Amino acid sequence: MPYDHQSSAISRRFVLKALGASVALPWLESMTLFAADAPKVPPKRFAFLFFGDGIHPPEWWSKGSGANLELGPAFASLEPVKQKVNFIHGLAHPDNVVGGHAKGAAGILTGIQPLGGRRIQAATSLDQHLAQRFGDETVLPSLVLACERPVSGFHESGYSMMYSSHVSWSSPVSPVPSELYPSLAFDSLFESKGNRAHISVLDHVLEQLHDVSRKVSHADRAKLEEYATSVRDVEQRLVKLKQRPDEGLNVAASSRPERPADGLPNQIDEHSRLMCDIIAMAFQTDRTRIATLLLTNNLSGQVYPFLGLRQDHHNFSHSWQNKEFASITRFWVQQYAYLVKKLDAVQEGDGTVLDNCCILLANEQWTAHNAPKVPLLVAGGLSGTLQTGRTLDYEEAKDRKLSSLYLGLLDRMGAAVPQFGNAKDQLIGL
Repeated sequence: MPYDHQSSAISRRFVLKALGASVALPWLESMTLFAADAPKVPPKRFAFLFFGDGIHPPEWWSKGSGANLELGPAFASLEPVKQKVNFIHGLAHPDNVVGGHAKGAAGILTGIQPLGGRRIQAATSLDQHLAQRFGDETVLPSLVLACERPVSGFHESGYSMMYSSHVSWSSPVSPVPSELYPSLAFDSLFESKGNRAHISVLDHVLEQLHDVSRKVSHADRAKLEEYATSVRDVEQRLVKLKQRPDEGLNVAASSRPERPADGLPNQIDEHSRLMCDIIAMAFQTDRTRIATLLLTNNLSGQVYPFLGLRQDHHNFSHSWQNKEFASITRFWVQQYAYLVKKLDAVQEGDGTVLDNCCILLANEQWTAHNAPKVPLLVAGGLSGTLQTGRTLDYEEAKDRKLSSLYLGLLDRMGAAVPQFGNAKDQLIGL
């Protein structure tokens, strides 16, 4: 019998109601005790993290696979989980899709060259293909987050700057608005807006979980305790932000979202970690199965005082061979590693949440203004459909289309399409 996504979603909501919960919960083995047609296996999830303006190539390398897998300095933070990561080298989009700063972000997940001039046109991005296919199974079709404000105007190359600060597109003419505020992203997961905004989210969750914990297995009880601890940690960090709203930021009142008092982190390291925590909780609780996180725009103005750097990201990218830009590259891989490790620390079924995910990290260019290949990491086994712990080198391959990888991932997610970007065939060797 074919898998009915809609009936499974309804069954899951029914099961949670039977357990006595109206809040999001992790996937629990005990669900199958309350409904015969409840999902027997955890769902698959997809996340994409993006940072722009190229990387530091001398440290971006790996070789070997399995027990012989060796990592370059850029990947040192992934050493503990390297057997759950694929280090993919040599794949590329056509240069007119990602070459140059102005259009790379819009091209990276669409595989299509954005249209220049005043008429905006890109293509539906990979994440939104998945959201349109599976979005009705979860409360949120997808989670679209950013750590840098979108940019307006036009680049000197004639492309709208909208292309430089959006990786997620719901249609060729519609970038998905990204959430910049961690507190508002947090609210969207736990529905803590309005007259409940002053109430501790965790207190609300614990009220719901008190009865549930008596009805589930010992293993599930441990998951619920771990989940509560995770929520509390993020909530406490958000409280600290409320105590220093918009510190260090020059933000026009007219451009602020509904609740600016909750503030923004004043440094990108804190901001990106909070956003990774929110993605982890969203996946753990099945609030959504699709997420994107834009860590930096193209032509990024991010600064890194905690790395001892005083100039902005884009400025350093033009000296990509120097140690300063090397430290920025390592920093962004560390944020990716943080999310990967967090997902791998949460048990789910016979494995971990990471084992049921596909988590990508990519940059649109190899070096500033140079896009012969796309820096790319892929973590997670996607419920056993992806072998991991490998170096996959396509530098000399006849077919090295990044869109061929996307076709393969869409197929493994259960959302196969005949063509994506410039590819009609799935990536060989994936």
